[in-house]
Amino acid sequence: MADVFDEVEEELRRERYQAMLRKWGPWVAGAALAIVLGAAGYQYWTHSTRQAADTASDAYQAAASLYEAGAYNEADAAFAALAESGPRGYATLALMRRAAIAQAAGDGREAARLYEEAAERSPEPITRDLARYRAVLAQFDELSLDDLQLRLEPLTRPESAVGPLARELMAAAALRDQRWDDARRRYELLTIALDAPPGMQRRAQEALAFIAQNAPLPEPEPAAAEDAEAGDGAMDAGAQAQDADDGAMELPETLRRVMGEDDGARDDDPLEVLRQIREQDTPGEGPGGEEDGR
Repeated sequence: MADVFDEVEEELRRERYQAMLRKWGPWVAGAALAIVLGAAGYQYWTHSTRQAADTASDAYQAAASLYEAGAYNEADAAFAALAESGPRGYATLALMRRAAIAQAAGDGREAARLYEEAAERSPEPITRDLARYRAVLAQFDELSLDDLQLRLEPLTRPESAVGPLARELMAAAALRDQRWDDARRRYELLTIALDAPPGMQRRAQEALAFIAQNAPLPEPEPAAAEDAEAGDGAMDAGAQAQDADDGAMELPETLRRVMGEDDGARDDDPLEVLRQIREQDTPGEGPGGEEDGR
């Protein structure tokens, strides 16, 4: 009798297993297939992304070589092709190189447009901020201080690596527009800013010296004004002409170069600029990595 009961129990167990297999088998098989296909798809995506980045890197280096050789039209065409079809990172860099070529040719508006497009395409905040800063810099002579301030204020947030550059450009615009008190205040803050590199602080000191020599004296008190009336006739013709010449002022060359060579921001290669900015932002560490082209 024990053998009969064992056979019945075994048959019931087998039927339960078959029922479970019929109920859950397709789901288990589907999940296993999904895992296999997902792993294969991820491997394919990783390989394709790496291959596209390698191809874009070669194209970028080829275009950069044309630029270094002085073939600017050919380099611009090569960068344009990369910006059209390359991954976002390399497309951003290509647009910035095209903007630098346009600016060197004297087309500030086209340079600003390309920098703005690069900012929209950039996958990295630091590159996006640099592109927006350079878009404003490309039109520095055409924008008023108020326009500059409207565009640059978002770049002065604490986490922005180009914050000191944006503040210096606003100070230079205030000085250009002869807003002496505003310019003096901005440059004084730069001289003590902990995030301002040495070259920028030196330029701020030069600007303050220029302001001290050229800014008009404060309005005299009423009593002092009466005493000064007698000396008005002694003003020479040269001084009168200088007082009559009001408006936009031509800044000295040292102050117009608001992005100094020692700050690493005048290089036409955005990769080099980003490396320099990252080194300043993280002192004591090695150079920051390049964009990965994703």
